[in-house]
Amino acid sequence: MSGRYLVVTEALIESIKSGEISVHDCQVDLDIDKTWQMLQFTLNGNLLDGEPPLGYVVPLASEQYLGRYDDMDLFLLSHEQVLEAYMALEQLTPEDVRARFSLENMLAEGVYPVMEGWDEEVIFQEIMQTIDMIQALFQVTVENGKGIVFYVF
Repeated sequence: MSGRYLVVTEALIESIKSGEISVHDCQVDLDIDKTWQMLQFTLNGNLLDGEPPLGYVVPLASEQYLGRYDDMDLFLLSHEQVLEAYMALEQLTPEDVRARFSLENMLAEGVYPVMEGWDEEVIFQEIMQTIDMIQALFQVTVENGKGIVFYVF
């Protein structure tokens, strides 16, 4: 299961909602593969939602729920929410992430795809790299005045 981000305009959102365009036909702007749940858990301490603005980084909360399209649950971040998340990520230091990160807690909570014997430092570095990629995508999205749709496929 891969976490995917699409940069969207209001027109594209309406086309998806109306069924005119399939999500499968949209260009994926960032695929964070299986790190989506590890990142969500690290930033927010749970598997499903989190307090804004870090809760917007992997948008899974009911407030962001756009609906079920093409057999996928889609979550929408407005331009303003992307901006809030981007600014929060800019202020987040590796030390902040390290303080939130626990492979042991991920194992205990059944975070996908974490398994016994994984190297904690390798996973931490993967999460940091993912944060950098999301931050870069959110920066471009903010600069272009667009929003984000997130889904797991």
